[in-house]
Amino acid sequence: MAALHTPWQKIQHYFWLVCGVCCLFAALVFWAVTDSDDVVEIEKKPETEVQLQIQPEKVATMTHLGALFQEVKPLDLNTRTVVNASHEPEFRGTKFVNEAKNQHAIELFRVTNEAILKSFLKKQSDRKPFIYLRISGENQPEQYVLLYGQYKTAAQANQALSTLKLNLPASVKPEVVAMQQYVSLVNNLGSEELASNQKLYEIRLKNVPLPKVDESVRLRQQQTQTESKPRSSDAATTSTTIVRRDSSGNVVDVQKSESAVEGTPQPQNNNNRPAQGSNPHPQNNEISDPFN
Repeated sequence: MAALHTPWQKIQHYFWLVCGVCCLFAALVFWAVTDSDDVVEIEKKPETEVQLQIQPEKVATMTHLGALFQEVKPLDLNTRTVVNASHEPEFRGTKFVNEAKNQHAIELFRVTNEAILKSFLKKQSDRKPFIYLRISGENQPEQYVLLYGQYKTAAQANQALSTLKLNLPASVKPEVVAMQQYVSLVNNLGSEELASNQKLYEIRLKNVPLPKVDESVRLRQQQTQTESKPRSSDAATTSTTIVRRDSSGNVVDVQKSESAVEGTPQPQNNNNRPAQGSNPHPQNNEISDPFN
């Protein structure tokens, strides 16, 4: 059954068709106006230094990187260093400076090469009053300071300086210093601390009497072992057979007898062969009657 269209529906369909054609025409006109055959080159601007400096900040804001969660531990300023060098016995470290920080001493000179200081100490006949330190810091280059004596007050140190007799160059001017100023500059172990860590032990041997061995007991054990050994099963045996014959040579009577003979032990050679002249098998001696 065919569907009947009213005039109003036909008008509505024609209206939408006309609107679609108009929209298509408007799009063609807009495309024709905006279309151009000229090719425009787009130049990329170079990144400035400011932009390059800002780029690392982008990485810092990322929270997914595992390395950013690890915190750097603060420096341990209480750690003392040990310089791999052979120092003289007069070398002192942090322990000595902390114990003598309230005392005074005479500073003879400072050098950057420890060999110069060592050669000076070797020329001295009495090295007991001498000590030297290794100082270093943030604003202080590494140096070795040679000190003379330990005094409770600065007056005692000045009095000792006035009577000090050392063959020093004219350019070297000794002065009295307080040990307190070296506390923040010394950060290493002294020779007395290194020597205490390597203790030497002495081994003492004592004379201890050795126990005496009773020879009679040893001989008894040997005799017991000798008696307990079984006799050799290879003892020599002698077998005797007596055969009697008549005048025509026929056997009349036969008599056999065996006797055991203890043989002396004989050494064996390297090939484990029996000695010459020995017969391990029984000897069979046949005796014939000459009168029959």
